[in-house]
Formats: sequence, structure tokens, C-alpha cells
Amino acid sequence: MLKQRSPKRYRRREIDEQIRRQRTAHEARIIRRLHGIGIPVPIVFFIDLASSSLYMQRIRGVELRSYLANAKQRYIRDVAEKLGRITAQMHRDGIAHGDLTLSNIIIDEHHSPWIADFGLSAFTQDIEDYAVDIHLLERSLESTYPNLRRAFMASFMRGYSSIVGREYASKILEKVREIRMRGRYVVREGA
Repeated sequence: MLKQRSPKRYRRREIDEQIRRQRTAHEARIIRRLHGIGIPVPIVFFIDLASSSLYMQRIRGVELRSYLANAKQRYIRDVAEKLGRITAQMHRDGIAHGDLTLSNIIIDEHHSPWIADFGLSAFTQDIEDYAVDIHLLERSLESTYPNLRRAFMASFMRGYSSIVGREYASKILEKVREIRMRGRYVVREGA
């Protein structure tokens, strides 16, 4: 599979090329690090910085967005819990995805989640960055499958807690609530 960053015509060519090369190299570093610790991500086979391209393994499966439309409840709980463990391992290793949505999670034929698209990812130790990942996942569920959100997130947090512990998971959830309230405040204030 080829992922190529397209030029942005609104930037000066030299600056655009530099930004695209840096982002491509950064994404490859993140993916290689995650693969090295056993996180299910596509393998990077080749990086072409001149064209800002990554050649990666194609994961056979469907986006979580599509999977949830037809999956049985027990599989949904299992996928959510696995995803929680994977996300916790990522965070424990100091990596925030930056765009953890239903579209960036692929479910394979064994009902196992794979994480994709690390274009907005970051090496970080900031608990807020980790909370943003969880907040984005929850918002993605809310907008697409509001009736599944509560059960999915409960299973997700069960998996997450099993890796980082209940105390740390509670801190993350408190930060998620804080982020959500900031969003609501902005909406109310602008209304």
C-alpha cells in the first residue's frame, strides 16, 4: 500500500517539500517503534523521502466504522477491550495517535484491531495527548453509533485499565471529561 503526501500549493515549494519529508519520516519512525513493541500496525517496507511516500503492508479487513454496523455484541465488546489494551500499550510507550477514530482502526478477519494512519501522531508524555485519543474515539462513536458508545467505551476502558492500572486510567478519564467540558463551554459561549 502506498501513502503519499500531496504537495500543498498554498506553501512555498521548498517549505512544503521540507514539511512533507519531515512528516513522512516522523510517521515511519512512529510506526516502526510501535511495530517493535508488538502493536498491530502496518509494516513499513520502504520510505521514499524524495516523493514523501511510505510503502506499507496492506491490512486486510474493514474500518471499525463499517464493522460496528453488522458485528455481534460479543465481538464488539471483545474488539473494544483489545483496542483499549492496544491504546494503553501505545500510551505507555509514549505515543499518542492524534486521530484515533473509527476510520483509522481496521478490524481483520479474526476480529482483531489494527491501528492505521499515524500522520498526526506524536512522541509525548503529556496525559492530555492520551486523553485526546480517547476523547476522539468516543466522539467518533457518538456521532456514528450513539447507541453503542457507552458499552463500547466501558469495554475499551476495561482493556485500557488492565494495562495501565485503574488509578492511571481514572486520571485519563478525568482529563477526557475536562476536554469534553472545554468543548461544551466553547459551544455554549458561541451560541
